[in-house]
Amino acid sequence: MSWGSWICCEKVAILHGGFLLAKEQSQHKTLLEMKKSEWATLGKPIVGAVREICAANSDTAQDLAETKQWQRKVLAFVWAKLLNSNGSGTNIKEERDSDAESDRRWKEDLFFSVESMIPEINRTVLFELVKSLGASEVFVELLSTLPADLCHLEMTRFVDHVLDGTSDDDVAIFLDVWWELMKRNEGQRDEVVQTFGEEAKKYLARAPDEFCHTSKRLKLDPDLSPLSPLESLPRSSSNLSIPSLLLDGLKRLGSRINPYIYKCSALAKLSDTIYNSVLSDNRVELPVEEYLEKFSKLIALGNPVVQGFPVAESLIRCVKEAERELRICCRKSAFRLLPGALTSGIETLADLFQSWAPVLQTEPETGTDLQKRSLTMYRTAQSLQCLSEICPVLQNSTMVSQEAKKSLSDLLLNSTSFVQKIATYVSLADAAATDKVKFYVAMTIIDGRMERYAEICKIFASSPVWAFSEDSWLNCLERNRDVFHDTDLVLRLAGTLKDASTCRVNETPKVKRLMNVVLGCLSALSIPDKNKALLGVLSSYGSKGLCRDGGAFKACFEEEVNMVFNSITQGDAASNIDKAATAVARVAFLNPEATLQKTCHLAAVNLGAHKLLGRILKSLPALSFEDSQSSDELSILARCLLEAAWDKFATTKEENQFLEFLTSLMEPGEKIDEEPPSPLLQPADAIKIFVLPYLIESNPGIEFPLKILNSALKLPVTDDGTKEHWLLACCPFPLVFALSQLLDHCILCWEDSNKTSNHISIDTKGLLIETLDMVCTVVEQIMSVNPETWSTSVCWLYRKTERLDWTVRLWLKSIFGGHFKYEVPATLFEVCDLSDDGWSPLNLPQYGPGTGLLAWMECCCISTHMTEQMLSHLTIDAKSVEEVNMFSKGFLVALIQVLPWCSSSEWRRLNHVAKNLLQRELLHVPYTLEYVHYMPLLNLRPFAHHLQFSQLLLRAFQLICSCSCSDWLSTPGWKYAARQCAASMSDILESVRCKLKGHGAQNPDGSQEATFVVMQLFCHVIHIMVMMPSGTSESLYYVSLELLSQYETLTAANTSTCALLSKVDEKHFLHSIAENLTNEEQRSVLLQKISKIC
Repeated sequence: MSWGSWICCEKVAILHGGFLLAKEQSQHKTLLEMKKSEWATLGKPIVGAVREICAANSDTAQDLAETKQWQRKVLAFVWAKLLNSNGSGTNIKEERDSDAESDRRWKEDLFFSVESMIPEINRTVLFELVKSLGASEVFVELLSTLPADLCHLEMTRFVDHVLDGTSDDDVAIFLDVWWELMKRNEGQRDEVVQTFGEEAKKYLARAPDEFCHTSKRLKLDPDLSPLSPLESLPRSSSNLSIPSLLLDGLKRLGSRINPYIYKCSALAKLSDTIYNSVLSDNRVELPVEEYLEKFSKLIALGNPVVQGFPVAESLIRCVKEAERELRICCRKSAFRLLPGALTSGIETLADLFQSWAPVLQTEPETGTDLQKRSLTMYRTAQSLQCLSEICPVLQNSTMVSQEAKKSLSDLLLNSTSFVQKIATYVSLADAAATDKVKFYVAMTIIDGRMERYAEICKIFASSPVWAFSEDSWLNCLERNRDVFHDTDLVLRLAGTLKDASTCRVNETPKVKRLMNVVLGCLSALSIPDKNKALLGVLSSYGSKGLCRDGGAFKACFEEEVNMVFNSITQGDAASNIDKAATAVARVAFLNPEATLQKTCHLAAVNLGAHKLLGRILKSLPALSFEDSQSSDELSILARCLLEAAWDKFATTKEENQFLEFLTSLMEPGEKIDEEPPSPLLQPADAIKIFVLPYLIESNPGIEFPLKILNSALKLPVTDDGTKEHWLLACCPFPLVFALSQLLDHCILCWEDSNKTSNHISIDTKGLLIETLDMVCTVVEQIMSVNPETWSTSVCWLYRKTERLDWTVRLWLKSIFGGHFKYEVPATLFEVCDLSDDGWSPLNLPQYGPGTGLLAWMECCCISTHMTEQMLSHLTIDAKSVEEVNMFSKGFLVALIQVLPWCSSSEWRRLNHVAKNLLQRELLHVPYTLEYVHYMPLLNLRPFAHHLQFSQLLLRAFQLICSCSCSDWLSTPGWKYAARQCAASMSDILESVRCKLKGHGAQNPDGSQEATFVVMQLFCHVIHIMVMMPSGTSESLYYVSLELLSQYETLTAANTSTCALLSKVDEKHFLHSIAENLTNEEQRSVLLQKISKIC
């Protein structure tokens, strides 16, 4: 600390002058010999000088702080002078005066220059100066920096000084010092005080033995605080308890205390000291409401002007002082009586009360300052009440004598009427004024971040009476936004905002200001805390949140919601998901339901936004809140999803995007706090809401529920296997039966949808089969845990499926397991060697003679496992030409009967069956020279099955497109058949490509064979296109383009003369084939592409 700026200044000169004038007035005596009675005369110049130094220019906090700082400096100078002098008045350093010593003191002794200006003095000057200035707080600050032994010694001198010719002012300073010692807080010390303590320790280190005036030398410990907890004091210092010293002083002083308020004050101080000495370390703090109530009473009683018009700076000082006072009863204090002194303390308190009882029961002096009287009496009543609270502890204490316990009981009994009488003297203003004081106290505590300010914020935030009634309330919130970044406070503010806005419709600007503060505080919360806040709003106000009753909230929401979602969908929100989640949380806080409706709508219609919106919602799981007041028992999220799902999609793209969004909500979200990540929308809930109610035969929009069920089943199950599968909560067996019914009606897929209510498209059939297979797999897993439990359900399902097509039960075989045999048409046994153990014949009228291969082929469609069984059990004599020929013809007929009703997966299985039979030479497909003018000298054996399968498809479509079958299918049916054929042709082409890559090294000229095969495939495709009804072969047209591209790739590498000549002939041939197309546009494109082949 730089002391030069104020040690050598005008104010120090004034101090010097005051002491010189006092010395001059003492005539031939020195100030070292001054007596207490002489202070009124000799001390007058000193007091005048000090008051001039400490005089404040104004009542501002800065000037008052400067005043107290100079009080510290002056008292530090005076006390340092005393500490640096020996008992005879001879300066210690003067005894060893030398140039070197003086030089050292100028450099090291911060007080040297000022001490030199002060004449030799005694402690009467110090104590009387403290009394004259009313500087008890500064006195205690400086006292507390001294080592324990010296502190006790100085305090002993102070008490002796008070007892010498005691006046009312002496009693007052004695009680004030006691009060300050009790309020003292071990916090950060002022720099002047800290420096004084350090210099004092230096003096003590250099002091000779004669420094101490006591006959017994004191062993000074510079590191021991005089007010340390009693248990930390060494045994040798146990008799240095300052509370005990004060207690002894009060005993001797009791008969000299005359004023009524001093008697009350003395009783309060001693009661509080006993109270603090008894309380355990685990004392319970006052409830914050009671704390604020006491706070406000102390302020109002001690400063009546506050009740009318609080002055900011004076109020701050009052609040800080009241805070120090309340700390006495709220915190453990080092200022405690030694256990052995408790008895003496209680007896002294009882004796004083008894001796003063006649005076205390009378009405206090009318001349007493009303403000001081009311405050002192209130404190006394509070202290006695606190003492009564710990009476049971004292009564059970072994440290208190029986006589003292009896005295305490009598005291508390006799003090009851006194406490009641005090209540009649202590008057507060009306309730409204008191509440106003409480408001300003709360605001001051928050502004100053004083003790328990966080708890005070709760009262401040949840008081509708204060909101808007004072402009300062809203101003305080805006100044202290950071203090209110707490979930509970945000919710309290929201409740206050709601209440205030309802009552003050004409104060919309203020409502908006408060709303901005609340939303700002919400934005500052962490994601977990934002969710807690959203949950609080939903619990209190329901799905519409603060906008439930409209008003300013609704206007604010509508203004902000568009801005928020525009910034999310058009900006770079994906790079900062927390920021985007915060923006959504703000509007959701105002109106959760409308926010979710907007989110769900945008997830469908805004291209690409669904992924980001899904991530945002998963970070705000509170929005899946289940409103107990809702009649449909749905969460608000589920309700909004449901509203967005049905009949709202303009395109398939929107539907698929919304499906992705919905699926993402069923996936586990991010980990929030210590909670494990869980889906925002549980799969089971999604199925109950979006699937089960719509699985009815007449529902036209069954595809979307099936997609949801399919997506949910594909989600990984992340539990450890100890939990039941979520499908168990979705009535799995009725669900299986409902899906089975839908599958049974797939036979009507090519019926006019306007004529049948059971119409299910062929594309939906593929989705249905895949979904049913997944459901059966899960149900099988569920049953495997405890099969006996499910036997009744299995039998129920078996009976319910009896009326359905026989193939349905084959789909459900994984559920039926060993309970039931495979039940198939009896004609299947004519073409398969099936055992009676696992297979059972059904006599079905629609499966007459010759339909065995049809039933066999339908079984092949069921699953890969069933396909392998059918192939292994097929009974054909491969050596019998007639049998193979008949089988091949029957296979072709059965194929065309099944093809239009096969899903994509079923058709792929039949493709596999055909290829297997061709490889085993059980299926005879003669390859004609219909499109070959000459057979080239090529090795076509590696591609024989490719050509045969292509020929098989050609023959199948020749049958389908014949006159007898021309009206067999509707236009969509023809298009679907063409699509199936196109898929097979594409597979054949891909297989040719793979074959070419695999055998290229052994057969460098393999491209010629591949070229021939590609040309044949092109011819077959064009032939089929020509046969099909107009406008139904578009998918085959795309395959023909793909074949031409492959032909161009194969022939481009060979640039020999012969190859070029062959290409001319081949292009002419391809050109002649393509000319047969009836569709002019398709023909023109193909011919143009052929002509461009180089």
